[in-house]
Amino acid sequence: MHFQLDIAEEDDFPALITAEWHAFENPLQRIFRLYSPIVNNDRAQSIADSTARQLTDNKTQDDDRKTQSYWIKVTDPETHAIVGGAQWIFITEHSSEHEDDVSSLAARHPAGGARVFATQAFQILADVGTVNRRKLSRDRSYVYAYASLGSCFTIPEYRYRGVGGLLMRWGLKRVDECGMDAWIEAAPSAVPFYERHGFVQKEVLQLDPRRPEELSGEEAEEWDAAAREVLPVGVCIMHRPARNGCTNSE
Repeated sequence: MHFQLDIAEEDDFPALITAEWHAFENPLQRIFRLYSPIVNNDRAQSIADSTARQLTDNKTQDDDRKTQSYWIKVTDPETHAIVGGAQWIFITEHSSEHEDDVSSLAARHPAGGARVFATQAFQILADVGTVNRRKLSRDRSYVYAYASLGSCFTIPEYRYRGVGGLLMRWGLKRVDECGMDAWIEAAPSAVPFYERHGFVQKEVLQLDPRRPEELSGEEAEEWDAAAREVLPVGVCIMHRPARNGCTNSE
């Protein structure tokens, strides 16, 4: 079967984000709950909120010349259903908006202990990513110039049929045209897939935030509940060097 790949349009997002949730919940990837929590035990509303947020974020990034975000979709030509998707992000230089990433991501969680937990977890990931990029750079500006994969998924019914490869080839072609290095945070189970596309492991991280002692009793319970949803979870920081003779790294 020849699948169809296109850049997602605005009216694709409800089906695209619903498919993303279906993919990452079967089986459940715990790291997904950090990025896409179920709030107030209302999954349907949480998906709707996630859809609205991604649409808003996508428009904001597209208006910022320093960051370009592309959501792409793969559809079944017979049913026209979305069976896979990915978000490719290209950062050309440092922007003050990037400094707000941790707080904006954490704001997906309810205020209180859950948001404290999310802030700690996202800060750990941000710090590790920056350290690894800096290790490969003599030029500080390079730390902020790279491509990233925000999401990449195939729904269970279409796995092992080449959908993921289509999504990767589309993005990596543009990565190479830009002469950029690419960095991703991968679940351990996805490492072999990314290695086949030229990524190498730079660090294996076990997220291990510590609950702050100054939290109130209610906040501590919220922190613990959020931690149970996400932990334990391992994250592999992976890197693909720039290609086509255009490199930013040593």
